[in-house]
Amino acid sequence: MRTEYINAVNEFKNWIHKNEVMVENTFYGEEKAEIKTFQIQNISVEELQDIKKLTNNNLEDSYYYFLQEIGSGHFFIGEYFAKFELYNLEQLKEYNALVQKEIEEEDEVTEENYFMIGSHLSMGDWIGFCTTKQDTNNFDIYCHEYPIYEYAETSDELKSWRSFEDWIIKIVKTKGEESL
Repeated sequence: MRTEYINAVNEFKNWIHKNEVMVENTFYGEEKAEIKTFQIQNISVEELQDIKKLTNNNLEDSYYYFLQEIGSGHFFIGEYFAKFELYNLEQLKEYNALVQKEIEEEDEVTEENYFMIGSHLSMGDWIGFCTTKQDTNNFDIYCHEYPIYEYAETSDELKSWRSFEDWIIKIVKTKGEESL
């Protein structure tokens, strides 16, 4: 893991410890400060081991490190909703079973395998890894408007593949404002 990623996780920890981060925005030419909060649950050592077993220890080490250091829950909660949610063990089981069910019910064959780790709540999009993609940039936010069998092709076209590390680094740099 890169030093920049470790530093980003530490900054996340500081925000979560204070349960706030101040975000400056410009709305219609007017500066506005907004406090974002967090609802985080720690992940126990046992739960982390169970998550690794569930994922066949097949996801980026940086993801497991994030769970170990930060946990799961709702991130950057504003006035109306959180920006995104990262799942705990039970949610990982539940939502990945739902993804599998959606794949089985599709008209087209889905050639890729996915493991979803959360949801982007502003749009209702899945957040996760394409586990059949061998590149380290196998992480994305998948648009809810597309069927699952088009996820990889769409991410290829949009050139939106990235690593989990890069996603977290960008989130911290932008205080959650650029999380898609």
